[in-house]
Amino acid sequence: MTSTTTGIFDITGKRALVTGASRGIGRAIAIALAEAGAHVVAAARTEKALKETAALAADAPGQIDILATDLRTPESAEAAIHCAAETLGGLDILVNNAADDHDSSIEETDLKVYQRVMDLNLQSCWVMTKAASPYLKDGGGKVINIASVLGLVGMLDDSVYIAAKHGLIGLTKAVALEWARAGVQVNAIAPGFVDTAMIGNLKENEALQAYVKKKTPMGRAAQPEEYAGPTVFLASSASDFMTGQVLVVDGGYSTQ
Repeated sequence: MTSTTTGIFDITGKRALVTGASRGIGRAIAIALAEAGAHVVAAARTEKALKETAALAADAPGQIDILATDLRTPESAEAAIHCAAETLGGLDILVNNAADDHDSSIEETDLKVYQRVMDLNLQSCWVMTKAASPYLKDGGGKVINIASVLGLVGMLDDSVYIAAKHGLIGLTKAVALEWARAGVQVNAIAPGFVDTAMIGNLKENEALQAYVKKKTPMGRAAQPEEYAGPTVFLASSASDFMTGQVLVVDGGYSTQ
């Protein structure tokens, strides 16, 4: 075990795949892991945006390679794991971050919307975690699922996203138990409101700003970069005795 405080957060040489890395939390996480020394494959649909993510980490001790792919089908999700492992020479860290949302009541949500949100938010995570098994168990590894505070509580008019995120937390706990003796830690991070495109244009929407301020005890939305530290912690040896847990980073939202 590394004895220094700085050393336990060092992930130099670790091999990581981060999904949804073209913007928002995923971009911040991919950059943070590279800055902590990891070799990262950043995956998302938009190649141009992925190149921007990689450019932002150009001076990092680690590096970012990109993988343009749509993870909604089981075939593409599984292929992404094997492609990343081939690029990296293995896989130590899997960050399931890619997500989609659709705000509407259950009556107004059709099955196509349900399937689209579930395919990305839950199915892809299950498929990728399963496909990553032989790589992660080769010496121990880390799975970090980016869930949501809405995987712990409810909210009006968001039933599919909430169901998917509750499912992702359940998946986290189940696989953590299955892999505990294999030396693989499986944990989740549950963000609250984050200033990303998923919640809308926060800077120009005063009503949305007021809503977030009212609902969040800390009085603001998080910035994507505020999830860098929690992710590096879960990716590093600092969290080696932590598995099946949900690290809630929501500005106090879930305490109410």
